Amino acid sequence: MSKPSPNIFRLVSHALAGVFNSRAAFHSEWEQASALSSADPLAGRWVGEWISEQSGHRGELRCVMKPTGPSRYQAHFYATFSKWFRVSYTTELSSHQKNGAVQLSGEENLGRLAGGTYRSEGEVRGDQFICQYSCKYDHGSFRLQRSP
Repeated sequence: MSKPSPNIFRLVSHALAGVFNSRAAFHSEWEQASALSSADPLAGRWVGEWISEQSGHRGELRCVMKPTGPSRYQAHFYATFSKWFRVSYTTELSSHQKNGAVQLSGEENLGRLAGGTYRSEGEVRGDQFICQYSCKYDHGSFRLQRSP
């Protein structure tokens, strides 16, 4: 099966979204996250990759998870796109226990340039964080592992 040809508008949109987001805030949170409670199964730093099932693109992904309330977390992601672009965004995730894992779900409107509303649903089991994502232009998954 051949890969779909790239849409120049989407490529430019992703590039502009990468230019106009705050990556410095992520780096600050990443450094501070080493002090988050290790008693919380989700709080802290996570590393891995995202993979687009639509285009086959993939890139490095890091995440800082912080509790924001009962069964609520803020996930701050930092992703590479096309090896040159770096994007950072946050999303609120709801959590609940099911079958020995923590189930997570949420959605965040990242703006038109970045593809609109991203929806995510997945789970954390031990030190593995696996999630499916979808938006108007893309869908795929990410796999993360806890990072020291």
